[in-house]
Amino acid sequence: MKKKLLSMVMGISMIMTALAGCGVKSADSFAPSEDATPAQDAQAAPSEAAAPSESLENVEISFYTTETGKDQMFQDIIAEFERINPNIKVEYIAAGDDQLQQWMALYASNEGPTVSLMDPINIWENQERMLELTNEPVIANIEENALSTMTFDGKIYAVPQTAAGVGILYNKEVCDKAVGGDFDPSTIKTRSDLEDLFKKIEATGVDATCFTGVNWSLGSHWLCQAYGGAIGSTQDRVDYVNSIIEGKTKEIDNEVFNGYMDTFDMMAKYNHNAADPLVGDVNIDAQALAAGECGTWFMGDWAWTFLGPIVSEGQEFGLLPVPHSDDPGDVLNQSIATSYAKGYCIDKSQNTEAQQAAGLKFIEFITSDTYALEQMVKVTGQALPYKNCQAEIESPLGLATANYIAQGLTYDFYGTPNLAPSDIWYECGAYMCEYLAGQSDRATLAAKLDEYWSHQEKR
Repeated sequence: MKKKLLSMVMGISMIMTALAGCGVKSADSFAPSEDATPAQDAQAAPSEAAAPSESLENVEISFYTTETGKDQMFQDIIAEFERINPNIKVEYIAAGDDQLQQWMALYASNEGPTVSLMDPINIWENQERMLELTNEPVIANIEENALSTMTFDGKIYAVPQTAAGVGILYNKEVCDKAVGGDFDPSTIKTRSDLEDLFKKIEATGVDATCFTGVNWSLGSHWLCQAYGGAIGSTQDRVDYVNSIIEGKTKEIDNEVFNGYMDTFDMMAKYNHNAADPLVGDVNIDAQALAAGECGTWFMGDWAWTFLGPIVSEGQEFGLLPVPHSDDPGDVLNQSIATSYAKGYCIDKSQNTEAQQAAGLKFIEFITSDTYALEQMVKVTGQALPYKNCQAEIESPLGLATANYIAQGLTYDFYGTPNLAPSDIWYECGAYMCEYLAGQSDRATLAAKLDEYWSHQEKR
């Protein structure tokens, strides 16, 4: 297998709506299984029953992924795919810092990847390049409610990957000590409740929380909550964004924006990285949470990729919602944002029909083969929206997301594939980093956001 590995960073992207297709062991216990294999070392045995296939002519395809920290998983899956399909060779291309730019550079060189794992907004913006999948057999195995952000004008252009939950991760041992008993995450219903927990954690000599000071976390996962469910319905959110684009609304005047920024300011007071807020190292912050140097961490359930290999047996972790107000009756204060943040798409503009057919075969394999599904669940720790998936989630964070889903306490992050522009994490993330570092005030931040939106087209 030919591999092309580019420099890696954590570039986890924007988030939309979720429901689990894979089974879970338990939605009540968030402790890691004693038999759980560390995420990066997970090795399920390839299927012995799968016989090599000769159904296609010899063909070489490429697979470009923006899912960071999963290289070995994808390479193992590709190796098994190539074993079963010896006539198909897959070139693996892992994105680096400039995920979208590298993807477009490949197109500029007439080397558009056969299969790409991209954010829905990227696929939407390039749908004319993509093979329509609406009537392909692979779609029959996908949970219907997982397809909304992969569907444009009634046509399906991608197959969703995993369901992701975002919020405030917590170390239960730290929180138990802080509250003097068994910490119950459902007691956090308001911003004041969250700060009360932080004060109790600090009283034990532990930093209460942690921000990873990078553009993708602050500019996508935090900021984009201000355009999410708290605004209202999907149409309300579209209308709000359009009003900013048209200059009819200012961010600084919006209650939801100010609510999330009030929570941000509160959390920043207790930031484990306050001395160097833009250090931006997810591995260091994962270590801090695992070691009990901080009690909570703003991140998402995908962080089990980094936590899984370093936690000790018996440690327990969970996921808290981000409250945007002090209204205990607001269900969004008790809900997490969830998404199908990435999808597999097939290029038709620079790949032959034979390559497109091989690409379809690869997507069918990665979304239905038992070995591939077991690898995906073990390494990502997240639910998969595939009807035949029987793999069990072992990640306590993935289980936490599944628990919120089961209770109906989730909301989709954007509502449409193109509500937030594809560069919002990069452009507005820089403004959020400046704000976290104390280099601007809220009025300046809001003005920069207004200026950014003024250059966007109506949604």
